[in-house]
Amino acid sequence: MKKMIISAALLVAGITIQAQLQNPDFEETENNLPIGWKNKPSELYLVKSDDAVKYSGKSALQISSISNAPKAMQTFSQIIPIPGSGIRKVRLSGYIRSENTEGKIALWTQVWNAEKTMIDFGNSDTQNNIVVSNTDWKEYTLEFLVDDMARNFVFGGLLQGNGKVWFDQFSVTEVPFSDKASSKKALAYIDEFKNIVKKNSIFKDKINWTLMEQNLHKMSKDMETVEDTDPTILYIMKTLRNVGDNHSFIDSKENVEKKNVSNPTAIEPESKLMDQHIGYVMVPGFSSLSKEVGSSFAEKIQGMIRKLDTENQIKGWIVDLRRNMGGNMYPMITGLGPLTGEGTLGYFASGKGKSAWSYKKGSSGGMTVSNPYYLKNPDTKIAVLIGPYTGSSGEATTLSFIGKKNVRTFGQPSAGYTSGNQSFRLSDGRNLLLASSYEMDRTGKEYREKIQPDVSVVPSESKENDADVAEAVQWILK
Repeated sequence: MKKMIISAALLVAGITIQAQLQNPDFEETENNLPIGWKNKPSELYLVKSDDAVKYSGKSALQISSISNAPKAMQTFSQIIPIPGSGIRKVRLSGYIRSENTEGKIALWTQVWNAEKTMIDFGNSDTQNNIVVSNTDWKEYTLEFLVDDMARNFVFGGLLQGNGKVWFDQFSVTEVPFSDKASSKKALAYIDEFKNIVKKNSIFKDKINWTLMEQNLHKMSKDMETVEDTDPTILYIMKTLRNVGDNHSFIDSKENVEKKNVSNPTAIEPESKLMDQHIGYVMVPGFSSLSKEVGSSFAEKIQGMIRKLDTENQIKGWIVDLRRNMGGNMYPMITGLGPLTGEGTLGYFASGKGKSAWSYKKGSSGGMTVSNPYYLKNPDTKIAVLIGPYTGSSGEATTLSFIGKKNVRTFGQPSAGYTSGNQSFRLSDGRNLLLASSYEMDRTGKEYREKIQPDVSVVPSESKENDADVAEAVQWILK
């Protein structure tokens, strides 16, 4: 009876691919565990087949905490081949019941390619279908757009924290696209976004645009508003990621408005005198697009450099960019201008050629300090500290130093977002930050991956001992 109910429901919802999912209703068991489903045994949880509480049929899968586990998690999953070809929409669902839970319950799915590399991921939280704790049986779903790159789902559920939860009647269903025509407004927005990428992305030649057009046409059916187009926009962004673009992103209208008037990251630069003769300056990421706010940030950094240099006999400088995750590069570069020196600091390079970024007379990229400072000794050594959190504009700021004879970099490889993101304001108020160029240092060396430090330093195990700083100090005082 249970299987007949499932089949009827799937015929209404779409094309069933249930045969790919083994033991979807948790009926078949071995050693009191559902066959086909894997879980990693834990001393904090009990995973078992339960024939007393179930949505329908003979049994369900139960996860229960047997010790206090507020921060622990128990998962279960199954690898499912994805049948079919071309672009398609697939719904994964399951029924969930819980009691006495304190924590999180979710369905989750990874999408793997042929190399078993994860190319997409979603769970109940990220897809805004949050599982409500301590309620009776309810169906929850996840949806994915997949193409021929997708080979397998890893589909399962989890309990994070304490309590007891049951899962039953899982299904995997291909949902047909609509045949209804889309509105002109929706199609115009999709074309606007697609054409920006097609014209400006440094990865545009790696995309099969004929296939892209076909898939967008199929996916866009029945879309009326700009909000309805989100799946097509996400598909374009996912395609970019799959061909190597790990940097482009979309900024919301709300974030754009905040950045136009303030610095949402709100982390201040820091400075101090070390070993009596070394000037230390930490420059964090900076996200504001405002010239006034950006220039004020640059003024603070130059003020720190001025104070250290005029009040002390500086033998060298440490520029700490390890917490600089990016944003707007020009306030950072303008602030550090006394240390980078004037002139061309680096280049953006694309198929159209290359364009320089520079610092001169207290200005860079529209950011300006009113009374630019010049070092007493511009030839003193400068150690630049980088690491895995040095990303995007933090990396561009790093490149602004590389190539100077008195500079050496220390630490660990950077994040690897060494492309220049160009800002495109979309008609709905959002910003597309699109990787449209690669970056070069002042010597013309191009960077397409992580920046490797001149001196690789093993990270400190103790917070009190900073190995990067120690290496930098040793080099400066040689």
